[in-house]
Parts: sequence; C-alpha cells; structure tokens
Amino acid sequence: MSAALPFPSVAWFARLGEMMSANSTRQIQLGTVDCVARFTVLKGGNDGSDWSADVSFEEYGVADVREPRPGEAARADFALEADLPTWREMIENIAAGKGRPDLEHTLNRLSHTGAPFFLRSDDVLRADMYFRFNQSLQEFVNASAQFETRFPARK
Repeated sequence: MSAALPFPSVAWFARLGEMMSANSTRQIQLGTVDCVARFTVLKGGNDGSDWSADVSFEEYGVADVREPRPGEAARADFALEADLPTWREMIENIAAGKGRPDLEHTLNRLSHTGAPFFLRSDDVLRADMYFRFNQSLQEFVNASAQFETRFPARK
C-alpha cells in the first residue's frame, strides 16, 4: 500500500485519476466518460470553507484534476457535495470492502434522495451526466481502497 494521502486534496483525487488510467481494461468495459465532475467537501477547507476538486474525465481516464478558480462554477457539469463525515464514512466503507462498498455506501445510494450527498447543476442535461457515468465514477472512488487516506483530525 502506498503512502497515505490527505483527504480532501488534489493529490488524493489525482491518485484516483492515475489509478483509473492504469486500469483501462475496466474502463473500456464501462465505456467512455466525458465530463467535468466537481467533488465538494462541505466545510472541508483548512479555514472551514467548502473545498472542491474539479476532475476532468476524458474517454477512459482522467485528463486533469485541480481546485476550481473563482468564477469557474459553470466549468463543472455537475457537483457532488457532502460534508467530511459523510465522505469519510463512504471512503472507509470502500476500504473495508477492499474496493467494493456495501449497498448503503455507493454514490448512487448516497445521492439518490438528495441526502447525505447532494447533486448540483444549473443544467438538467449536464446533471444527467452524473447518472450516465455513475458506474465509472463509482469505480473512480473505489480505487481509494488501494491506498491509505489520511483524514483531518476531528474537531
């Protein structure tokens, strides 16, 4: 297992992107993914503000991971938002399942009713990309089981 990566961080999401690109066989089975997904940790920033990473998916991998700049809200096709305890519970469940979350901790289940994960988009067609690419997005976060995640100290 590689060195622990802090969550939330660009490095954490970038590592998932590297792993997705390295596992192209699985991605080809699932199909192409072409969207910009914003993953937001509510109040997850060092100063208690919301923290986000924009992940640009292209074909069978990740082309770019970065924090959005001011005024770039429209860059993302959709945002998936939750607080740090919810993200942590999901990530720890994925790790406990060795890359397979139980049915209560999948992205689909956690976002299905709009809580505890929230799907945000200003455009219904762009929001639909989340559902269209859901299995690939799930595989993306499932890769977190292959490395250790370091969470901030609980306050």
